[in-house]
Amino acid sequence: MQFQIDKQKMLPHQREFWELPNYIKLLVGGYGSGKTHIGAVRAIWNSYLNAPIPHLSISPTYKQARKTVIISISELLDRANIRYTYNKTDHEFLIRNWNGRIWIASGDEPDSLKGPNLATIGIDEPFIQKKEVFDIALSRLRHPEAKTRELIMTGTPEQLNWGYEVAQNENGNYDLGVVIGSTASNTHLPKQFIETLENAYDQNQRAAYMDGKFVNLTAGRVYRYFSRQHHYKEGGPQPGEQVEAGIDFNVDYMTAELFVRRGSTLHFFEEIRMADADTYALAELLHQKHPGITLYPDASGNSRRTSSPKTDHTILREKGFKVLSPKSNPPVKDRINAVNNLQRTNRITIANCPNLIKDFERVVWKNGDIDKTSDPKLTHASDAAGYAINYIYPVKIERTYQSPQPTAWRP
Repeated sequence: MQFQIDKQKMLPHQREFWELPNYIKLLVGGYGSGKTHIGAVRAIWNSYLNAPIPHLSISPTYKQARKTVIISISELLDRANIRYTYNKTDHEFLIRNWNGRIWIASGDEPDSLKGPNLATIGIDEPFIQKKEVFDIALSRLRHPEAKTRELIMTGTPEQLNWGYEVAQNENGNYDLGVVIGSTASNTHLPKQFIETLENAYDQNQRAAYMDGKFVNLTAGRVYRYFSRQHHYKEGGPQPGEQVEAGIDFNVDYMTAELFVRRGSTLHFFEEIRMADADTYALAELLHQKHPGITLYPDASGNSRRTSSPKTDHTILREKGFKVLSPKSNPPVKDRINAVNNLQRTNRITIANCPNLIKDFERVVWKNGDIDKTSDPKLTHASDAAGYAINYIYPVKIERTYQSPQPTAWRP
């Protein structure tokens, strides 16, 4: 049975990407621009052209692959009535129609990618993966019986790292073709999705996350919208307001940032900062001052112990506090986006929290990460506040697969 792709049903930037003649094909696009979709179509196509040689698809993690690449490939095969099975243990699609194979891999451990020769490889979201993933992928494209060889990459420009340097290809080291795709160019997206992005992000973030442009989002101040003039406001809780707190667990410094809600605004009015302390000491002091309040702690405190033999969360609960925390901490970038979004929209005020103010004014980026080493006294207060802010007002952008447009296999 023979199939071919109906390219007329692709978005313009997807079709341009598809027709690139280069050995390395890169599609850089905003959220929802159809990157993962076209990468999945290409994976199926490559498995057909080179059968039975597998196509390897590399995601940042298996968890992310299950939400994007795997569901994209599965839906495409289902819609085309192509017979296949997916082995969850081996992370392998077996396509019966042409004895095709697609292997799913995780880039979080690059050494695990080393193995047999391949013909085609795809890397999803390469800009948040290590360059070693890219290098190993290139080294595996050497199967002697391949009918076609290529490395395809699809992703959003999260930071100016090795991916940016590869995309620029200033020295001509690679046979590389690059296509840029914007979120707005995907006419199949709901208008509400685009409006959500526009409201959630600032100008630079929109350039990266919507327009697919390379922008340095990790330079200068981390909390760049904070201003004492706009965000400082005296006063504590008013009658009837419920006190809550974000918690950061450290021996130096154990930190709680206390706040109340006023409409959609969070007002931080007090902080507790304890040197050479444990969670028992923090819980006792919080109990004396504000018994039974709701706490939003560092999620790792549910397993990592600063106080033995109980977890930090258990200690807080046994002291009578209500503990709200996700199973794992969100990506640092997401937490920072949530804090910056509140500052940018003037929905945060601060009173008697000198360490939190100092953090918002002085914490900076270093080599693409928050600088936690230059001044060890910084970041604890902003981390504590950030855990609460991200839990209550996360920047919710649905990044799981949404079928962006019909793609037809034609017999």
